[in-house]
Amino acid sequence: MTKFKKLFLYSAGLLTGIGVALATVGGAVESIIPYSFKDGDVISADTLNDLFARVKEGNQGFSNESELMTGGGTWSCTTYDPAAAQNVFQAANFTTDPTTGLQKLDQQWSFTTNGQSLSMNQARLGGIQNNSTGVCAGQTTFTYATRVVESALMATGNGTCTNGTGFIAPVTKVSPYKFRVIIEKSLVTCTAVEQPPAIPSAVSAAISGDGVTVSWTDNGGNQTNFIVYKKSNGTYSEIGRTNAATTTYTDSSGAAGNLYRVSSTRSAGTSLKSSAAIAK
Repeated sequence: MTKFKKLFLYSAGLLTGIGVALATVGGAVESIIPYSFKDGDVISADTLNDLFARVKEGNQGFSNESELMTGGGTWSCTTYDPAAAQNVFQAANFTTDPTTGLQKLDQQWSFTTNGQSLSMNQARLGGIQNNSTGVCAGQTTFTYATRVVESALMATGNGTCTNGTGFIAPVTKVSPYKFRVIIEKSLVTCTAVEQPPAIPSAVSAAISGDGVTVSWTDNGGNQTNFIVYKKSNGTYSEIGRTNAATTTYTDSSGAAGNLYRVSSTRSAGTSLKSSAAIAK
């Protein structure tokens, strides 16, 4: 296919909003960009708008503390530290990562009070060199007052073990459910403990005697329901739900040219809508 023809298909989806995007989508945590496309795919304007919104969100990073309350504000975090290569004393709780050879620590971060308070177990912020001083032996709770300023985490220690200790940590937003932080000589990567199920994929809409049958692929995530949306008057509205085991839905009032999208949901939240499918 020539470059001109590919551009025509792409533009058709943008201008008409009725293209079918044959995309693979990942779980909620994987990336700020939840869709991928093959050469020749026709992509609906709605899917592109969602994609561009996520890219913009990733470039802006976290804009305020409340965004750190995703999934209830509890994150599973791993700290990596190059101190092993410097022959620095290994702090308690750090172990050698067999893949990188670096010292690492698995712990839990919990943001509360609209993201303005951070508590963690196992060790304080700052990596091995901040956790091998011999103070606060046996303590497993460390708290900080936090603020987000231009996607930087400003943390000030509270309590006897962290009082007065401050950090400025740039935060990279991998997705709404994953971020990375560089703190002094350590790297911390955090994933939300609670997050929505994966986005359904391979959505199709087939005309039949009963209307339009919408079908999709279940990508997992312990969903309780799938939600089916239909575009009407320029916006998508929910028209029905199925249980977690059902991956088809019949729209009795459906007709050729109707657009459909599907999301999955559970108590932790609702996924992004799938790419769009046109009834044909």
